[in-house]
Amino acid sequence: MIREPIVIDQAEISGWQGVSKRAILEDTPLRRELLAVHPALEKQQCIATPMAREMYRTFKMAVLLGEQGAYYMGSPDDGRTSALRICMQLLDNEYPKIASYYHCSTEVAILSEKVALQDMLSSVGHEALSGTVIPLRERLVGKIIDDLRRRGSGHTAVWCVDNAHNMQQREFEVLADLQHRLWECGVQLLTVMMTDAGSSATGNTSNSRSCVALLTHFFRNKLKLRGLSKPEDLCEILDAFDTLDFPEGTNVRWTEFFLPRAYANGFRLEGEGVHLYEALACCFPDPGNAAPTMGVLFSAIRWTLLHSAGFDKGDFHLLPQDWSRAVNYAMFNGHYVPPRLQM
Repeated sequence: MIREPIVIDQAEISGWQGVSKRAILEDTPLRRELLAVHPALEKQQCIATPMAREMYRTFKMAVLLGEQGAYYMGSPDDGRTSALRICMQLLDNEYPKIASYYHCSTEVAILSEKVALQDMLSSVGHEALSGTVIPLRERLVGKIIDDLRRRGSGHTAVWCVDNAHNMQQREFEVLADLQHRLWECGVQLLTVMMTDAGSSATGNTSNSRSCVALLTHFFRNKLKLRGLSKPEDLCEILDAFDTLDFPEGTNVRWTEFFLPRAYANGFRLEGEGVHLYEALACCFPDPGNAAPTMGVLFSAIRWTLLHSAGFDKGDFHLLPQDWSRAVNYAMFNGHYVPPRLQM
């Protein structure tokens, strides 16, 4: 007897082209398994939003011009992490000879060179994290050079740091040293920092003269990262749900997966952009002064898709109050703090 968890594996081996839409859109073991891994329900969205594409234009320009010290500031809920990852993906697609690395700085203080190097080695995908400072440093330099060699004749790499406001002085020093050592090997390592708009962009550092010079090196060119600001942004994001397919190659659109009968009858999420924007404007705290966050937006869309799936029919449509309920749910879910943590 074949167990359900291996159904996706079988389809990926044989090819999704041989899987009928009926097996995906009707109540089958395959559909139930796909629901658990559907990208529309993931908290970390992979959709290239209008804001992410605008960010990519400045991101790409900074990389191609070899500008050192580019950084962005944004709210944690504005999709800055997703935007940074999407920029890296778009850069890799357009310029495959340029290597880019995602490094997330945490609130845990990194005060030693060894720990900083181990953390960076982990970000480049190196498994050997033991040893003293010198071999760790050589592994890091060698890994980046080897990655570029495998990509062809590229000589440029980009170090993308998320939550850069958490970085300690030692981390900046190690990163600057890495740039110097790679430069001596003929490789230019550029940095792009993503920081919290509500925090200092200079990390957890001292005010010494040497440290100020170091921070000026990494935070030299402030670039724009905007949040959700107009209904057209929402229409474009919702259109992605109507046009992206999952699994890839099946031509089953994301919206169609949850609402197959309504989709077949012409229903599209893209047409709901204005209603969703109005719900966000009315329900979000301090409307007019605080822009709706990407976290609330995607949470509302996820809730709507799952809730509406049980009411799927040919003449299905959404009302403005449906979006208001979805936004209210998303706001409560995103801002809830357990009482024990409010002390």
